[in-house]
Amino acid sequence: MVPVTLTLPQLQLTAPLGTTNALEVSTNLTAWQDITTLTFTNTNLLWVDLYPRGGAAYYRLRQIAGSGGNNPPFPPPMTNLVWIAPGQFVMGSPDNSLDPDAASEEQPQTTVTLTKGFFIGMYELTQGEYLAVTSPNPSSFTGDLNLPVETVSWTQATNFCRLLNIRETLAGRLPSGYAYRLPTEAEWEYAARAGSTNRFNWGNDFGYSVLANYAWYSANAGGSTHLVGQKLPNAWGLYDVSGNVCEWCLNSFNTLDSYPGGSVTDPVASVPGPAKVFRGGSHGDDNISCRPADRKSIPQGTAINIFGMRLVLAQATP
Repeated sequence: MVPVTLTLPQLQLTAPLGTTNALEVSTNLTAWQDITTLTFTNTNLLWVDLYPRGGAAYYRLRQIAGSGGNNPPFPPPMTNLVWIAPGQFVMGSPDNSLDPDAASEEQPQTTVTLTKGFFIGMYELTQGEYLAVTSPNPSSFTGDLNLPVETVSWTQATNFCRLLNIRETLAGRLPSGYAYRLPTEAEWEYAARAGSTNRFNWGNDFGYSVLANYAWYSANAGGSTHLVGQKLPNAWGLYDVSGNVCEWCLNSFNTLDSYPGGSVTDPVASVPGPAKVFRGGSHGDDNISCRPADRKSIPQGTAINIFGMRLVLAQATP
């Protein structure tokens, strides 16, 4: 009798220190089932699936609300804000032997520790949310206020945050010591990866066969934006981080130098400069640009219909 060796899936899981996460499995990337709950006493965990799935299986982590080294300090003062607990992640891309689409400005990979949690928008900022604070609507694609606001420059995006802070302060809704702003590059990539060390939150997807389930980009968007929240979210409940519109970050152009490598803690936005970084793909971008590690920059006054924004509510501006 010939012995049979059963190869069991081994998963290298990554999540913020101290968080509790539901591990989910799917065979079709549509219906997901909870299979266990894991509390991360370290940021990395090796887990073996002992149950035969009978074919291809996909896994993802979903952070359970309220878990983490720092719980939310207060209920979110605005709807559609997601608490991101402090933690550690690997920023950037591996060398090109492991990711053929990696670019030099995404390397070397750098371990980043964020010691402060923050709130971030579940969705890209909508036209309705923009118009509730300032006008006119700059967007090229209109007709529904749940479309993401676009054709906003970095200057307009940061001015929106300034006006929002004034409004919320006057209304008594802005917590002391906190402010709305754009995310830093590190915050954006940390939230977009949602605990994954792969090219995407859902896996490496080298052939980009799953991307359309999560993102509006040049191959499926038809040349325009779409209502926010129509695609699948990442494991931390954020929608459209891989597509629809690109999202401005606080950082200036000179951060597009290669990463330092090694480890850094709480990296801040760089000194002011004329060009600013944007992240995430858009309805006009190719699949490579949808990777969380992808980095680009453009003069801060540029306003075209691929540029939008996502809010962060956090302690003191970096």
